[in-house]
Amino acid sequence: MKKEIETYLKRLVNEGVFPGCNYCLITQDETIYDSCGYKSLIPDKIENSLNNIYDIASLTKPLVTNTLISFLIRDGKLSLDDYVTKYLEDFKFDDVKIIHLLTHSSGIRGTFSKFDLKSIDEFTNSLIREFEPGTDIKYVDINYILLGFIIEKIYNESIDSLSRKLIFEPLEMVDTCYCPKDKSRCVPTELTEARGLVWGTVHDEKADFLNGVAGHAGIFSTVSDLSHFVQMILNGGNYKGVQFLDKKYIDSWFQPALTDSQGFKRTLGWSYGKSSSISKHVCSEDAIVHSGFTGCYILIDRTNNMAFILLSNRIHPSRDNNKLSEQRKVLNKEIYNLLKKYHRI
Repeated sequence: MKKEIETYLKRLVNEGVFPGCNYCLITQDETIYDSCGYKSLIPDKIENSLNNIYDIASLTKPLVTNTLISFLIRDGKLSLDDYVTKYLEDFKFDDVKIIHLLTHSSGIRGTFSKFDLKSIDEFTNSLIREFEPGTDIKYVDINYILLGFIIEKIYNESIDSLSRKLIFEPLEMVDTCYCPKDKSRCVPTELTEARGLVWGTVHDEKADFLNGVAGHAGIFSTVSDLSHFVQMILNGGNYKGVQFLDKKYIDSWFQPALTDSQGFKRTLGWSYGKSSSISKHVCSEDAIVHSGFTGCYILIDRTNNMAFILLSNRIHPSRDNNKLSEQRKVLNKEIYNLLKKYHRI
């Protein structure tokens, strides 16, 4: 099975879907890791390896922010029905709740230029309303930026140190962090006019404005580290015999909390697998998925006791490469077909 996955991914490299990728496939029988393609194409063409660290972009949302929110709920320090103004007094919409931010149903968006932000005040003052909270879904980073601010306000500690202490260290995610120190192991992303080749610093412009540490983006990781987080989820919140998070909170990540007019469903922190264009035709009813702009995604299917993690730098050297958005659907179908062929599901 590993050889067949490798052959398929090499074809995607040759077709320019991404320069290279690292992946992890978890089944009830085994965990497969592999690397293919190239770490970089410019300024030099460098072979990829499993040791490389990727900018995982919006996977920061479910990995860090949603998990920390679950801890706060568990500890009685926050409720899904709390209004945002309880924690951010200057927030100008008094009917937006925590659950609206978690499910991207707040109805707010920013009018700022993400390439030319000057201050936090400029960011918060630029927010406007598009629809009433809870009536629709529109995925915007602002929701999780605000959640990051709320988490830091309640804990009186940076989301950087919180994630390290409460998530990465307990789950032995040794290479996962904001603002990586060893940039040589990082995979480059986009060649930009303003910043040159972005390599070892966060690609997302809003997270970069926030000094690389934010609730919506900023985390760098490896497929090995992410497999620990995913395995914890498949084990009902348990990691190596220690209960990292009670199963009822893990279960809440799999339960649709809101459905939009097109039938798309969001859970707490994740997209519901059966409604996502990435996975709806192949996954079970008990599956969640999340992707990231840089070219990564995680799919977790509890009915089939499987998960698939893909890390790539599809935006290297340009974000104009959108081939992966369509290929993710095909890739997931290929993975499920192989799992059936080898009697793993």
